[in-house]
Amino acid sequence: MAERGRKPSAPKQDRAIRTREMILQAAGGLFDERGYAGTTVADITERAGVTKGALYHHFSDKKALGTAVIKAQMEGMTSVPSHRLKLQELVDTGYFLAYQLRTDPIQRGASTLAMEQGPVDFDRMSSMDLWIDFVTSILTAAQEHGELLDYVDIPRVAWLFVGGFAGIQNMSNAYNKRQDLTSRLSDFWEYLLPSIARPVILAKVNIDPERGERMAEGIAVAA
Repeated sequence: MAERGRKPSAPKQDRAIRTREMILQAAGGLFDERGYAGTTVADITERAGVTKGALYHHFSDKKALGTAVIKAQMEGMTSVPSHRLKLQELVDTGYFLAYQLRTDPIQRGASTLAMEQGPVDFDRMSSMDLWIDFVTSILTAAQEHGELLDYVDIPRVAWLFVGGFAGIQNMSNAYNKRQDLTSRLSDFWEYLLPSIARPVILAKVNIDPERGERMAEGIAVAA
């Protein structure tokens, strides 16, 4: 008989973590393909290969799943290595996200939830707010390090970056399922960065479109 209050064994904890991740992956993929309104809990359990009981053990309802998918998107960004040049860190974050949007259903699902025009029953705009805060923090650090031109208005640039990236990835998705997203993002950097970066810093920032994939490979090896 198990002792009262005893913590679950490591194998059970690992299995629970894997199950939760499978559910998030399934939900993200379906939200991306069918939209929030077009996805049911039954669809998610079928794709994840779990029972409804297993799903409800981790998530109270579809609303909780939508919120969790958006939250998981930002958690994925913590893997991006810091860089002494904060503008390089911003570029790397953009490329890493672009790579994940092609390979990770959670990232695609979160992006679709944020951009979806139909009604949803949770705060999907929190995704945009989180991204604006994230970019603001990097730009603030860049300003403190003397990387930005004097006239740069950080809140306006952060909003412009998040809105610009959202539009680029949305168009790329419509044209070719985001297959040209990194090259489109490279164009974005080429024209945006000179308007905010000091020339001496701009010369040091690498906007090679392959950085996202190389970074993902490095993170996977380290993990």
